[in-house]
Amino acid sequence: MARSWLFQNNPNRFDIDGFLATQPTRTAWIVSRYRNEIGPGDQVFLWRAIGGGNEVDSGIVAEGEVLTRPALIKEHPSEHQFWRDPTEADETTDRVLLRIVRIADGRSVIRRTWLKDDPVLRDLLILRMANGTNYKLSGEEAARLNALWAKTSLDWTYAEAVAGLWAYHRTRNQAVSRLPGSPVADVALLIGRAIPGVYNKVMNFRALDPRDSRAGMSAVSMKDRQVWAEFYDPTTAAIRDEALEKEFHRLWDGGKVGGKADLAQAADQLLEREIKGLVGLELDQLMALFEAGAAHREPKPRARAVQAIGFDRDAVVAAIAKRRADFRCEVPDCASPVFVTGEGLTYCEVHHIRPLADGGTDMPDNVACLCALHHREAHYGMWAAELQQVLARLRLE
Repeated sequence: MARSWLFQNNPNRFDIDGFLATQPTRTAWIVSRYRNEIGPGDQVFLWRAIGGGNEVDSGIVAEGEVLTRPALIKEHPSEHQFWRDPTEADETTDRVLLRIVRIADGRSVIRRTWLKDDPVLRDLLILRMANGTNYKLSGEEAARLNALWAKTSLDWTYAEAVAGLWAYHRTRNQAVSRLPGSPVADVALLIGRAIPGVYNKVMNFRALDPRDSRAGMSAVSMKDRQVWAEFYDPTTAAIRDEALEKEFHRLWDGGKVGGKADLAQAADQLLEREIKGLVGLELDQLMALFEAGAAHREPKPRARAVQAIGFDRDAVVAAIAKRRADFRCEVPDCASPVFVTGEGLTYCEVHHIRPLADGGTDMPDNVACLCALHHREAHYGMWAAELQQVLARLRLE
């Protein structure tokens, strides 16, 4: 069974930032403890220590996968230049070979300062005994770190913003605590976000609340405004408590669904972001990157068990959408090629005009029948917003 670990780096000894900036595909890491436990397939979070810098700069900066058992493995010569003391590069000691899976950008580092109040991570051994190299993670700690690692740099979803408003509603007119058991901490664990991130979201909603004269945080997103408008009634100057509670329970099963539940969606978003960052390279550059990691890349990727938030869709609504459109794409003048299924019907897909993940309803007036091409365009196209407006007007006719 694969385990999860924290491997620490002291930037006073090894320039981890300079090394990671080269986009390495593998590295050999010193193993001073747990020699009989660390093995191939284990997950490793690379931790940058404070060193001589600010505490804010310390935290998780990369993820790796263990490829070998600990053994007398020497570093690759390309890594020697990053040692502050060149003599340490020749040190012969037990190491494991790691495949670098992901490197954090400036937005996605998991900060050491975030973990002090975290109900799960505040007791990490690395926070109390910072002079080690290898630290074992419990299953709960690994799950929490994986949720933060997947979500830290991503925009908040509608479901997460609803949970943030739920936390705001329960802390209004009082000091906003970040301590374990507080609404902020509970929501952070629930949605897989850092406690400071949830606190900031609460402050965003305070900035939107005309009833509160205290200063909030002005970095309010369009998603925040959408959620606020949905649940704040300006005629009564109050949050529609029952509606908010119902939506919170619908999306998060009343607090039973943990942050790991939507990691599949987060992983897809991270993958798309990485792809966008790479497609600007020339093909020969991409092939060189591929070849650099080819020796340590499995042709068939490892399966990873994740949960995903889904919605109980109504088959009747989907059938109405298809029959209403006579199994044809409802985009005006659609010229996309179509094909006939094994049942003898023209293939089409049912699209929610306002996505279910953004609070849309599974009702006939919120669905349209689309060909596969226009369905993808409605989600990812440059003119997706305009296409959504066309479909919304269609349902009003």
